[in-house]
Amino acid sequence: MSGLTWSVLAAEPTNVIEWLQDSTQRAGSGAIPEQLWITLWHSVAATLFAIAIAVPLALVLAHYRKAELLSAWIVNIGRVIPTVTIIGVVVLVSLRNGYGFEPWPILIALVAMALPPIFANTYTAVRVVDENVVGAARAIGTTEASIMGRVELPLALPVILTGVRVAAVQVVATEVIGAFFGGEGLGAYIRQGLGNQDIYEVQAGALIITGAAMTLDLVLWLLSKALVPTGVRTVVRHSSKSGPTTTDDDVPDALAATARPAT
Repeated sequence: MSGLTWSVLAAEPTNVIEWLQDSTQRAGSGAIPEQLWITLWHSVAATLFAIAIAVPLALVLAHYRKAELLSAWIVNIGRVIPTVTIIGVVVLVSLRNGYGFEPWPILIALVAMALPPIFANTYTAVRVVDENVVGAARAIGTTEASIMGRVELPLALPVILTGVRVAAVQVVATEVIGAFFGGEGLGAYIRQGLGNQDIYEVQAGALIITGAAMTLDLVLWLLSKALVPTGVRTVVRHSSKSGPTTTDDDVPDALAATARPAT
């Protein structure tokens, strides 16, 4: 065996840690900071779009007690359609119209996936706001818009932010699918590793994706602590002791998805 062959074998990593330490292993899949940035901006942009769509819509519908059946349908249909199906269809439309593989196909698919938990948590949280509080606000002449923005939204904020956290983590974990449709991001390591039968690259990609999702979840948890006033957290905790309302620290993902619309 030649010296060149021995040097190549010696350079090959023998575990995932060595793969992460050897930057030459990422010549075909790209540097980690670059791919991490792509995944994060895709995920953050999709989550923000979903918040901009879901929160105002759910707030208005829940305040006026309107479209409850439609709301349940929106949540259920959003959970039924696979994200990979949405990406596949949007990629074909995007290529047909000359927009390329990214970012629109992956963004649209991620927004569609993030909408259900954010919409459901917002709708349910606003619906269970104490009617006595809302009635008192009306009694002193507060407008409906002010009630939504200054009474219901602050009281519902802990549950809404929990829905955002759930959606954001799901988005980061799912964004990797875009790499299999011509996009980039952390999914490129899994795509490249599977193509080259490099188990260490696949493992490294999975570890980085998991770390990114966990870090984002921690950041959003800290942000929710900063955004929710202490008084609101106290009200929510007090309500949780006297009724089925959940707290901002422990709101299950299935809260709104399994809740039956009030009649």
